[in-house]
Amino acid sequence: MRLLSLARAAWQAEGLYLRRSGRGYAIQAGLGAVAAVFALLMLVMLHIAAFAALLPSQGPVWSALIIAFGDLVLAAIMGLLARKPPRDTVAEEALALRQAALRQMGDTATQAMILAPLLRSQTLKKGAIGAAITAAIVGFMNRR
Repeated sequence: MRLLSLARAAWQAEGLYLRRSGRGYAIQAGLGAVAAVFALLMLVMLHIAAFAALLPSQGPVWSALIIAFGDLVLAAIMGLLARKPPRDTVAEEALALRQAALRQMGDTATQAMILAPLLRSQTLKKGAIGAAITAAIVGFMNRR
């Protein structure tokens, strides 16, 4: 029964981790898309206003270059802000719980595999040999 409860805990922790981390990425993507639309509209208006303000003193070519440099600075700032990954402590705790449950489930399964030949055999000597062979196989598989 302990094996099943560990598997259930790992399954629930995995589901919680995926829901929480997926939700965080979806919210981040949605907010980024809305921000991009507003930023684009704002930049269009700012470009028109800046070009109109710079045109009398700088001329059309220098006005366009000054505005392009401002766009480059804004793009660098937005790119740096977009690199920050979302952090969700509940999702991280669920991931740690899942890993611990899976580790304990593996340990429980290993113990069951080692003890099974002892319980099945008619004599203690055959059971001990079967348990030793099973332990060697399981140990070899865990090292891989």
